[in-house]
Parts: sequence; structure tokens; C-alpha cells
Amino acid sequence: MTVSVKLPKLIWSSVLFFGFASFVYAQQSFMVELEAEHDPARRSDKALGFADAAFDNARQFYTKGEVKKGDAELEKMTNALKECVGSLEVARKARFYKKAELRVAFLQRRMKGLLDELSVQERGWAEYTQRKLDEIQDKLMDGVMRK
Repeated sequence: MTVSVKLPKLIWSSVLFFGFASFVYAQQSFMVELEAEHDPARRSDKALGFADAAFDNARQFYTKGEVKKGDAELEKMTNALKECVGSLEVARKARFYKKAELRVAFLQRRMKGLLDELSVQERGWAEYTQRKLDEIQDKLMDGVMRK
């Protein structure tokens, strides 16, 4: 191979590496920011905010046709909601569960709208996320009823 052929490959691989590294850093910084909050009620509220933002980002990526990036944002949304449920289990107050349950129900409606907009080939991860949202909603409803 000549130098002119190796250079574009080197540039392309470095772009991919730095793109992946920035994604991992963003994911870690989001979790670090959540874990830095000691109050479980505030932590759950922050997690709900992150989930909303991640869903908005996912919708934008899907609209642009960047399915993999949209899938990654939906994964961030799911992780944020799992952290929210974990924080609520620590807080043990029904009013926080109810607030989270209402916001997750709204996310479920938005997810259904997103699924309707996506083609069948693009739906894979979004359908999986819809099932995860259903599980999270069930956990929140159990918390509302239990407390």
C-alpha cells in the first residue's frame, strides 16, 4: 500500500475511535452526574430529565436517518429510567413514584408515536425499548400501589 491509501484509512479509524470515546465519556459523565446527587428524590427527578432529553435526541437522530445513534440515545434513556427507579426505591415515598409514573407514561406515548414514524427495518431497538418502558412503568405502578 502506498502512503496515499494508508492516510485516509488512518484518518477514518481515528475518527471512529474518537467518536466512540466521546460517546463512552458522555455516557459515563451522565451517570457520574446522577450519582453525585445524594438526595434520592432529586436524583430520580434528574434521571427523568435525562431520559426526556435522551428521547428528544433519539427522535432527532432517527429523523436524520442515523439509526445507530438513535438507538444509543434510547439506551441512555433506558439507563436513566432504571436509575430513577433505583433512586425511588431508596426514597420510599409514593408521591415521587406517582410523579415518575406520569412522566414515564408520557414517554410511552411519545415512544409509540416514534414507532409509528419509523420504518419496519429501523424499529428493532425502538421496539425493544418500548418493552423496557413497559417493564419500568410496571415497577413504578407497583411502587405507587405499595406505598
